[in-house]
Amino acid sequence: MPSGKTHDKITFVVLPIVVLTAYLIFNSFYLTLILSLSYLFSALMFNGDLDTNSKPYNRWYVFKMIWIPYQLMFGHRSIFTHGIIIGTIIRIIYIGIIPFLYFNYYHNINILTDVISIKDLIVILIGLELGSLSHSVPDWLT
Repeated sequence: MPSGKTHDKITFVVLPIVVLTAYLIFNSFYLTLILSLSYLFSALMFNGDLDTNSKPYNRWYVFKMIWIPYQLMFGHRSIFTHGIIIGTIIRIIYIGIIPFLYFNYYHNINILTDVISIKDLIVILIGLELGSLSHSVPDWLT
């Protein structure tokens, strides 16, 4: 299994490919930026290794305690943390359920429809999954 430093190197080596590909597909600086930032966030802070005392986990600093129940729920490198699509979806649901319920209930704001466009949401989800894959694929290969 690659070290945290190796995962970070992979993230930054793949970043120019992500940026160039996104720009060629979207022909939009704005969407390329959204996808690239989502990719970086996912690869560095929101990947499958949040289930252990890892670099991504420790990058949350004082907020890392929110990941303790997640660590207790899932075994390291399980399909629920390192799985294609499912790992990212579980982390999104895990981290997003409280803010979603809070804003929906107390402020009558549906974040998914009132704050962000569907197009932007799809681009963010793609970036999050690409970042997760840039972490999980090297793990699978070793």
